[in-house]
Amino acid sequence: MSLDSSPYTAPSSDISTNSSENDSICQLPRVNLLIVFSLIFFSLGIYYYYWMFSRTKIINRVCDRKISPLLSSLVVVLFVGSLILGLYLLFAVRLGWDYDSQIILAESVVNYSCLITSIFWLFAIRDRLHYMCKANKRSSFWMNWFFTFLGAALYLQYKINQVIDHKEYLRNLELNDKFQPSKSFDDGVLRATR
Repeated sequence: MSLDSSPYTAPSSDISTNSSENDSICQLPRVNLLIVFSLIFFSLGIYYYYWMFSRTKIINRVCDRKISPLLSSLVVVLFVGSLILGLYLLFAVRLGWDYDSQIILAESVVNYSCLITSIFWLFAIRDRLHYMCKANKRSSFWMNWFFTFLGAALYLQYKINQVIDHKEYLRNLELNDKFQPSKSFDDGVLRATR
């Protein structure tokens, strides 16, 4: 008896996700904007990078068009480098240490490089979200580039929440239609009780 024909073999099924289904964006978590703002504010911006990294992991899992892991890794490395250099300069000024002007220049270069690459990363996330929810410029789910630039993670989380809420509304509407008794059923019940 071969292993394939054994009645004791575990069943197998295809669990791969298909991004052509419009529900792939529902894999992203729905988070209250006040919570996202508070986490970004109180973590001094660190949560912003965590937010982008975690959304990128989910998008790469459910979407055909992947965001390059090199981009996210580069931003994280630049952010950590900028943080270390910035803290060094802060302590050097406060404690009266001698520091070289080249460290200030290096910190500025690393900081601006981190800013520019994180903007590219943010717009890559925006592009994949458009692809996942099949949004076009006339769609209410379209993510405006200006608001994406200004609002960053807050704006994108708002749009993700909007899409998830809309899909949940449609799902509930569909369920309500399924369980609504038809008129012919009501007529039959009324006639039977008379």
